[in-house]
Amino acid sequence: MAERNSLTPVKVLISNSLVHLELLENKEGGLFLSCGTDEPEGVVYYATGASSLCSFMEGRINLQTLFEKSPSLFVEIINKDNASLYSRNDIKIKLKSGDKTIRQLTDGQIEIWSDEDKNE
Repeated sequence: MAERNSLTPVKVLISNSLVHLELLENKEGGLFLSCGTDEPEGVVYYATGASSLCSFMEGRINLQTLFEKSPSLFVEIINKDNASLYSRNDIKIKLKSGDKTIRQLTDGQIEIWSDEDKNE
């Protein structure tokens, strides 16, 4: 698990009333996501793999399954009071709208990479 302060934002994948899901990367090119949680309440930062992320973006798995496929045992959750590191084996973490697929979270309307992103 990379410390969230060492992660660079890549792209906000979804930001609406249901969920805010952001893709980040570390200096080695590892992929991470941040997403709101219901239990415990806060924002979780967790590693992801390209294959799992593609499965989610293609609508084959829901957001909670994407989280559960994280290659890292540890996640960081921040809330208004503090930041804590958790082992996924020791705590049940429930993501906001985790039971939904990408299509359900976006009404099927999502632009992953725009022409603007290609020119950067």
